[in-house]
Amino acid sequence: MYVGLKPCDLHMNLEQALQHLQPDAAEAQVMESFAPPFLEALGFGHSERFSQFPVGKKPKVDYAARKNIGEDIFSQSLKHPYLYVEVKGRSKNLEDSNHTHYREASQQLKEYLLAPASKSVKWGIITNSLHVQLFHKHGKVVYPVTPCLSLDNDVKSIIKDLRRRIESPSRALIVAIYNNKGGVGKTTTTLNLATTLTLLKKRVLIVDFDPNQSDLGDALNLAPFQGKFLNILKSKDPNIREVITEHKLEHPRVKEPPSFDIILADEQLANLFDEAKLSQHLKLHALRRVLKSVQDDYDYILIDAPPNWRLFAKKAIFAADAVLIPARHDNLHSLQNAGTAITQFIPEMQKERQQFGESGPIALPIFMNNTFKPTSPAILLMRQAIAKIIQDAKINHNGFDLKPYFYPKSSKGHENCKMISIPYMACISRADFMHMPAAFAFKPAREQYLNLVKEYFL
Repeated sequence: MYVGLKPCDLHMNLEQALQHLQPDAAEAQVMESFAPPFLEALGFGHSERFSQFPVGKKPKVDYAARKNIGEDIFSQSLKHPYLYVEVKGRSKNLEDSNHTHYREASQQLKEYLLAPASKSVKWGIITNSLHVQLFHKHGKVVYPVTPCLSLDNDVKSIIKDLRRRIESPSRALIVAIYNNKGGVGKTTTTLNLATTLTLLKKRVLIVDFDPNQSDLGDALNLAPFQGKFLNILKSKDPNIREVITEHKLEHPRVKEPPSFDIILADEQLANLFDEAKLSQHLKLHALRRVLKSVQDDYDYILIDAPPNWRLFAKKAIFAADAVLIPARHDNLHSLQNAGTAITQFIPEMQKERQQFGESGPIALPIFMNNTFKPTSPAILLMRQAIAKIIQDAKINHNGFDLKPYFYPKSSKGHENCKMISIPYMACISRADFMHMPAAFAFKPAREQYLNLVKEYFL
């Protein structure tokens, strides 16, 4: 049932609907005249969509849609929705990602997508009939896959692209683990996240993209490549499977060892010191291009990025759908650099990605890594430092609010300074000497990383 839908609108195609809308059409008008032909153009017929779809006890998303499956008619069963569409009036500014209207609309859609009743939903759209943006949900991560697209441009091409993405979603979420400060446990995090996800029966690929240190391979007692990965990245027709190695998590008491895949670092990349020449041979999108060719083989692809903001780090962030940022409560620079990554570095790569018709990556909330149990004075110092970082970001970056990244449990009217963290455990350091992930060798570490995986991904 569609509230206020006029019978004539059911036979109106999308381009006609856009022509008939008033320049200042209110939300109800866009709902009635634009949304039905828009969903029809995306391939969802009248019985495959439903307006004012109940997401929880009170919230209702403007439209939900799913293809009918045999006798399971979506508009009748309302089971297992696949796509949500949140509609706004034309006066709402969705073009500017810094505008309050955009932030509120995207946050509202995210809340709908992450509601308990929305487990089956994989896609979300915000639109005011002037602009449209597509979001993908992978587990608990919601991220935009397109820029906010103007429907004044080639509508048919935009619809064709949206439909292709919705009907053929990429399987893997690509996550870069990054902080511009070293010593915060990026490699340890990558390795133990991969292990934990593998133990949860997920297919995982990890990429050592820090050729100057090669710590990821070293942690597993694996030697780096000597030019092999470099050649893949330079190739016009790369076959990345040539550099993917299976790594089994072997233990005397485990009969059938689980395994993840790894791409080792390449020492020849580290020998190319001239960044200007290197950028000529390795384009910014090189890593993303080769990883996308195997994206459907995995559930997660994790990139261990170097602690700087030079070419390799930029490629790693450019390649990602989401960026996970470890920091330390007792290291001011790691906190400051986490803020800088979110306010400057990630937006820089978002702009670069738009040139390829893509959006992203997004920053995930910052987590405190390998931290000793802080004393009350240490907690006070940390919170004072974070308060200044948040305030500086608002002043220097057009009101950018870092608070949700440091304190993700906080909400309007509810102050919660609890931070996501992995506590210090001697077994994590001990595992390095064993060349074995701590999450595989030791139960306490496994439980901590399982909590981290549930917090961010599952």
